[in-house]
Amino acid sequence: MYWRFFYKVLSLIDPETAHNFIIKIIKNGFLPKIKTKSIPLTVMDIKFQNPVGLAAGFDKNAETINQIHKLGFGFLEVGTITVFPQEGNPKPRIFRLPEDKAIINRNGFNNDGLTLIKNRIKDFQKNNKPSNIKLGINIGPNKDTSDRIKDYTKLIHAFAKYADYLVINISSPNTPNLRKLHSDKNFKSLITSIKKEIIQLNNCPPILIKISPDLSNTELKKIIKETVNHKLDGLIISNTTIKRNVKSKYKEETGGLSGEPLFEESTKVLIMARKILNDFDSRISIIATGGVCDGKSAYIKILCGADLIQLYTGMVYEGPFVVKNILDQLDRFKKRDNIKNWEDVRGRAKSLDEANKIVENGLNKKT
Repeated sequence: MYWRFFYKVLSLIDPETAHNFIIKIIKNGFLPKIKTKSIPLTVMDIKFQNPVGLAAGFDKNAETINQIHKLGFGFLEVGTITVFPQEGNPKPRIFRLPEDKAIINRNGFNNDGLTLIKNRIKDFQKNNKPSNIKLGINIGPNKDTSDRIKDYTKLIHAFAKYADYLVINISSPNTPNLRKLHSDKNFKSLITSIKKEIIQLNNCPPILIKISPDLSNTELKKIIKETVNHKLDGLIISNTTIKRNVKSKYKEETGGLSGEPLFEESTKVLIMARKILNDFDSRISIIATGGVCDGKSAYIKILCGADLIQLYTGMVYEGPFVVKNILDQLDRFKKRDNIKNWEDVRGRAKSLDEANKIVENGLNKKT
C-alpha cells in the first residue's frame, strides 16, 4: 500500500522532522477519509463515536483538530500546553526504536503556549459546530515557572470552556522534578488548588490526572484516594516510562519510553488502579494508553478496566489504518464473546495473564 512506502521514506529522516511533516500534511487536508465502525459510548457524560483516541504529544499545538477525525479517532488530546511558549529540550530529542516498536522522547513540553493555542481552538470550534471529534486538552507548567500549581489553575481557567475534558499532566519525565507532584503533600496541594479553581468557574469539563507508570502501589493508592475524595473525574494511565526493557542502541538515551515495551507495565498499573477504585467504591473513568497497537491490546486494556483507549506510538508503526483495524478487531472479539455492552466486561480480568487468556480463548472458555 502507498502509505507503507510513504512511512518507509519518513523512517529514513530525523523523527522530529518527519513528525512535523506529517502534522503539515494532516493540517492541510491531504488525508483520505478512512471509513471506520461506529462504536458509540458515553464516558464522563461525553458521547464518543468510538473508544479510541489520539494521545497527547502528537498534536501539541492543536493544529490538526479539523482533520484528524478522518483517521477514525473518536477523540483527540492536544498538548501538553504551557502558559508561555516553550522550545523544549535541545535536539535531537526523539529516537525511534523500530526493533522494539518504541520511541524515546525528551521533548520537554515544546509548544506554542496558551494564547496562540487557545485562539487556534476557538477558531476551530467557531467554524466546526458540531464537531466530529471530542477534544481533550492536556496542560502542564513551564519549565522555569516559579509556581507550577498556579500554572495549572491559570490553564484550567483559560481552557475550561473549550475542552470536552482537561488533563493535568504531572507525569512527564522530561520536565525536571515534575513527577514530585505525585508525592502525597504536593499532590494534595495541587488538587486543593484545582478544586478551588473549579468552584470559581460556572462550568468546568471533566478533569483527569495523567500519572506515571513508574509509581509504587502505595503511591498509586494515595493519588487515587485524593482524586476520589476531591471528586475529580478520572485518570489517564499512563505516561511514558523511564524504565528500559528494549534492545535498541538508543536504550541509554534519557527520556520517556513509549510503545510496545510500555504495554505490560502500564496495564499492570491499570489493573491495580481499577482494583483500588473498586475498594473505594468509585467508578471514576480511566483512559488507558501505553502500547496499544491493535485490537488485541485494546481488548486487554478494556478487560483490565479501561473506559477509553489512547495511542500514539502505535500509529507511528502501524500506519494510518490502525484505528480502523482496532475497531474491526474489537467488533470481532465482541461477536465471538457474545458481548452486548463493553461495560459488561470492563475490568473483568484481575491480572494481565487472565486478560491474555480471555483474548486467546474467549470469555466462555476456562481461563
